[in-house]
Amino acid sequence: MAPVIFAFAAFACSLALHHMDHPIALLLIVPGYLVQAWLFEAHRALGGVGYALTMVTVSALTWTLLLLGLLAGATKLLRLLD
Repeated sequence: MAPVIFAFAAFACSLALHHMDHPIALLLIVPGYLVQAWLFEAHRALGGVGYALTMVTVSALTWTLLLLGLLAGATKLLRLLD
């Protein structure tokens, strides 16, 4: 299940990277943007393909872990209620 969620998140984040003028797209790409800003401050910023790869990968990983955590919590709550 995790690879499917990661693939979907990576696809959504790659689309969001080119449409950052929309609030939803910006929300999707924020985790990668924060990491890229940190890399810039540390003088290790990546350019070109590395920039896009960092933004998409970090954002997709963040959203995947967040969704899996919510799913695990919901599953545990439903089992507790049964």
